[in-house]
Amino acid sequence: MLGPKYSVEAQKGELGVQRVSNIIFESLGWIFKRTPQEFDFGIDGQVELVDSNGTVTGQTFAVQIKYGKSFLKEENRWGFIYRGELKHINYLLNYPLPVFIMLCDPDSNNVYWELFDAAKTDRTPAAWKMSIPKKQFLAESKKSITALLPNVTDHTDELEKYWLINDVITKHTDSFHIVISREWVESGDTLEVTSQFERFQVSRELAFKKKSNVEISFYGYESDPRELFEIPEVVHFSEMLAEKLPLFFYCDPSSSLCGLKSIALCCAKAQVINRINPQVKIDKNALVQFVHRQHFLLNKVTDWLEMTDKENEEICTPIYELLGMA
Repeated sequence: MLGPKYSVEAQKGELGVQRVSNIIFESLGWIFKRTPQEFDFGIDGQVELVDSNGTVTGQTFAVQIKYGKSFLKEENRWGFIYRGELKHINYLLNYPLPVFIMLCDPDSNNVYWELFDAAKTDRTPAAWKMSIPKKQFLAESKKSITALLPNVTDHTDELEKYWLINDVITKHTDSFHIVISREWVESGDTLEVTSQFERFQVSRELAFKKKSNVEISFYGYESDPRELFEIPEVVHFSEMLAEKLPLFFYCDPSSSLCGLKSIALCCAKAQVINRINPQVKIDKNALVQFVHRQHFLLNKVTDWLEMTDKENEEICTPIYELLGMA
């Protein structure tokens, strides 16, 4: 009779998926989500873990299922030799979830498994192979498989603290003050400062809220008779900050602390030429380089925030006045 054919291979594939899904649901109490046939390129489904309280944990792995005696005919003393296709090796290695190879025995209904790992494979003349242990029965492997997956973490408390700090930053403070300690400066580690600015950029809303709203000051040099721009460690630290951070966007040029100006003077290689009637000489080329770098970083932020040229100019005008470039 003329009509569509249900191939032996398709039947075996269906039997394998049914067998694995039954064990996943009934013996392990987890969730099996089958890959639609039109999207099956080597992964037959994904499994989501459920803990003893019925919570779906987010732990997930993928399965490649093979059904039939032909997959069990070759073995060594430890397991069955699974021979994979070369076209699948990159797919499996690049897959974003752990992949488990599962072999189904049609006689015993046992399902044998192994976590796919390139280190466990061997090259063959045609493709590659790996061993699937004879003693790893899927129905008895709840603990073993769970142990191979990333641990579950309850992020709720951590997120509550994070949200609280963001709420304080955005709703309950008119400005944000970053105090740079002498210890940080002398260690040359800018992480404590850069991490604060990185936090501002976790969202467009938070970044825009902190526009021209951050104050910076250096702490620990109150008894030092030198100006900050005369202290080599401060100069070096300021240069690193100016290279990395969009100070023009975030720093408040009207702040009485003048942190932005202090950093600019450090980058401009400022020198005191008259201490009686305070006069400062700067390297104009160095100042221009500082401004150009800051413009580049400013533009990256304003482009990300989809701000207009006029808004960009409104940020820059008071900074030019602060630096004597207006």
